[in-house]
Amino acid sequence: MTEERSSMVGLPPATDDWMALAACKGKTGLFFGIAGERPERRARREASARRVCATCPVIAECRATARANRENGFWGGESEEERAAAGFPPRSISRRAVQEAASRGIAS
Repeated sequence: MTEERSSMVGLPPATDDWMALAACKGKTGLFFGIAGERPERRARREASARRVCATCPVIAECRATARANRENGFWGGESEEERAAAGFPPRSISRRAVQEAASRGIAS
């Protein structure tokens, strides 16, 4: 399967070569929050990350990789919650997700 075809069907590319072209290169702190990050700070950080992703030439490859690998953090223009809603939850559950589930009575 070609890399073009793998992107079309939502599969990650065969290599990580696309990462060299990523607009976020060198901006790790913008895409991964600190432990105990306050919701307001996270919202601001993710809004900034979303703006960077909007200009990225490899957003589709990034999103496909994050979904396939069940990554944590902000990838391909998507937050963990957005990937989870699309059927690709991260491998580990964030504290926020646990709190939200508890508030809805799901975790009882």
